[in-house]
Amino acid sequence: MNAAAGVPFDVNVRSIRELRYNHIVSQRYDYSCGSAALATLLKYGYGIDIPETEMIRRMMVFSTPEVVVKNGFSMLDMKKFVETIGLRGRGFRVTAEALYHLQIPVLVLMNSDGYEHFVIVKHAEDRRVFIADPALGNRIVMEDDFVKKWNGLVFAVVGKPFKEDSPLLQGNESLALKLRERALENGTAATPFVEYGLIKAELF
Repeated sequence: MNAAAGVPFDVNVRSIRELRYNHIVSQRYDYSCGSAALATLLKYGYGIDIPETEMIRRMMVFSTPEVVVKNGFSMLDMKKFVETIGLRGRGFRVTAEALYHLQIPVLVLMNSDGYEHFVIVKHAEDRRVFIADPALGNRIVMEDDFVKKWNGLVFAVVGKPFKEDSPLLQGNESLALKLRERALENGTAATPFVEYGLIKAELF
């Protein structure tokens, strides 16, 4: 409780770190970016709240501690895990242009100076890519820089409706999303994957 000119008021102060990591499950270990990114997507996209440590334990069934500590989790590990909770994981090879038409956030693997790191791509706009990074928080990367570090693969989690009010969708003004909203208003269903902006061949 503070006072200015004799008038009391409440101040809700949030730290810069809290703002930076708002709506992100931050990774606790150097090898756990994949599990933290997936935990973020499940929590804020589908309302499935699984703590990162629990996610690691359950995903470890599909790999070994030695492999995970050295290389982290793979997209295949993620695919196998989401199937255990009633969802589906699909991998696609797409161009950077597809990021402008995403309806739902996707996981991507970036390589920075030999260090591979999973992040969530929320959307792209005006040559900028909006990212939820379990290590660095919410950030914006210029498309040219993003493409240099990205292998062209995206991993989408589907199987139930993505939360319409998800904070991961905030700021997404893509044409695909607008078409989806229009379809929902008209009571028509969107075509899977194509309407997500993922129009290339399915990888796995």
